[in-house]
Amino acid sequence: MKEEKSIKDLISTVFKSYDQGYKYEETSVINSWEQIVGTVIAKKTSKIFINKKVLYLTMTSPALKNELRYHKLVLIDKINDFAKQKIINDINFY
Repeated sequence: MKEEKSIKDLISTVFKSYDQGYKYEETSVINSWEQIVGTVIAKKTSKIFINKKVLYLTMTSPALKNELRYHKLVLIDKINDFAKQKIINDINFY
């Protein structure tokens, strides 16, 4: 009997077969940014993208950007926990 797979598993398999790596998980993190960090931080984030396991954030609040720098490791852990794998190694703030 064939094993049933979720759509998420199928899409992930397709991305991996085309050497796209973690693209599905990266997109999921970007689309769920408000759910991961909360409304206040999400509203102060103007741009977000991931490239080569580095998350790039453009913040509209200098004070919040500075505060997030101090909590960078906690934020990385939170993102990787959400993705259920290590997709982020570092965060650059702008």
